[in-house]
Amino acid sequence: MQQAGVVIIGGGLAGAQVAIQLRQRKWVGPITILSQEEVAPYWRPPLSKSILAGTEEADTALIRPASFWERRAVSLRLNTQVVSLDSGAKSVTTASGARFTYDHAVLATGASCITPALPGISLPGVHVLRGLDDALALRDAVRPGARVAVLGGGFIGLEAASALTARGARVTVIERESRLLARVAAPAMSDVVLALHRAHGVTVLLGRGATAVEGVGGVAVAVRLEDGETIPFDRLLVCVGIRPETRLAAAAGLDCQDGILVDQALCTSAPAIYALGDCVRFTSQRYGRRLRLESIQNAIDGSAVVAAAISGEMPCYDPLPIMSSLQFGHQLDFIGLAVDAHESCTLEMGDRAGLVTVHGQAGNCIACECLDVTPDTLSILRDLITKKAPFKNCNARLNVL
Repeated sequence: MQQAGVVIIGGGLAGAQVAIQLRQRKWVGPITILSQEEVAPYWRPPLSKSILAGTEEADTALIRPASFWERRAVSLRLNTQVVSLDSGAKSVTTASGARFTYDHAVLATGASCITPALPGISLPGVHVLRGLDDALALRDAVRPGARVAVLGGGFIGLEAASALTARGARVTVIERESRLLARVAAPAMSDVVLALHRAHGVTVLLGRGATAVEGVGGVAVAVRLEDGETIPFDRLLVCVGIRPETRLAAAAGLDCQDGILVDQALCTSAPAIYALGDCVRFTSQRYGRRLRLESIQNAIDGSAVVAAAISGEMPCYDPLPIMSSLQFGHQLDFIGLAVDAHESCTLEMGDRAGLVTVHGQAGNCIACECLDVTPDTLSILRDLITKKAPFKNCNARLNVL
């Protein structure tokens, strides 16, 4: 039995940032991070970008140097899987049988890749992209001229298509929906992104679902589509979404529903157990509904709230969702959620060749999506949406830039 003080389950950005925030707040008690990873906490965005492209090495993605954790008196235990959480006894048990008691527990268990139930999907040659080992394995397997099929036209699939094209691969993106980024982007932005990828030689197939992965000699070699066409490949990357990792929380009796349910302080249904990041659903006062956000900003903002709650404060988590993506050297930024938008306005940003779509609801600005705009423009847009400024004024505000 070991006293962990604050035990953080998960060694990704969310869990690492909680430890950092606690030490910045002068928290003096013991902090233990239990991580299944083999390496110290790292940033995930480079996995589908620079690391996959081969322009950045793995160690440059570390959130902090490995020595940082020891200097901050944070016990970082790698290759450690937590198999049970007992909220009554305030303890966690690992696969090796080690048991830790805690005063506060933090679930930063993240998410896992969704694997569609297709025949042949488990054959060698099929990849997912979630962890550092996934990125390195795919990078090492793809040589110039290799044919890569990407199943899914969301952020990760498109970023990977950009990075693999930069490595000299011939990439085909297969998207079931009728347009790219259909879940997050307006049609105008989808069209721009489609044109961008095709201009760089990516074959994009829209409205085409996959029905099977075909193999030869026990190795995946092609994906069969609903219309019967087969797309041959040397490697297949599956990027159809992620699923919140709630198994540990659910087994412990915590309330879960497409994520671990938390209150405004990111506390779960059990006292002294908090959760944050990709694995949680929280109530947004801003949008009047429960949300689950998959973004770096969500992990960073949530870590400050959890650290404040553990420190005895009464924080309220109600973030403005912010996401970004880099594809073929072009920056995409998304601020707010456009799910309830009644009107939209698309503006071209003059000589900078940028593009902005602002979304409005009930006469107010609620979200925007941008391509290649300046930090000053982003700041103005963030201010418009934070204040729910009148939608009719957005055009005038942006045209003066």
